[in-house]
Amino acid sequence: MEVEVKLRLPNAIAHRHITTILTPFHVTTHHQENNFFDGSSNELSSHRAILHLRFADTNPRYVITLKVKAVVVDGVSHVEEDEGVLDAAIGRECLVELANPRPTTTPRSANPSSRDMENRGERGEQKRKMK
Repeated sequence: MEVEVKLRLPNAIAHRHITTILTPFHVTTHHQENNFFDGSSNELSSHRAILHLRFADTNPRYVITLKVKAVVVDGVSHVEEDEGVLDAAIGRECLVELANPRPTTTPRSANPSSRDMENRGERGEQKRKMK
């Protein structure tokens, strides 16, 4: 069983105070890279969902996590969570793809114009005009 403790601290002074108290108990630091995702219209967060891709120094693979329906009861958050594992190369490729998106194209109309019809070949391929 895994238990995460998250504290909402009001300011940097409170952070320093907690750090001072907990420092004698520190065993190790795990470095993580977390990438959070949502749609441009907050499609996930508007439904109390979080999607993130995590790379940790303790695991050579990426972990993709979907958390949904978080509920806080007496200051403790309860959440449904699904995790999957990705090969590191695939995880990195996903992040590169997101950083450099391909241009989107507008889908062709179901009712093409006469000009569209003239520019298409017998199998619907686009013809190029040669000079």
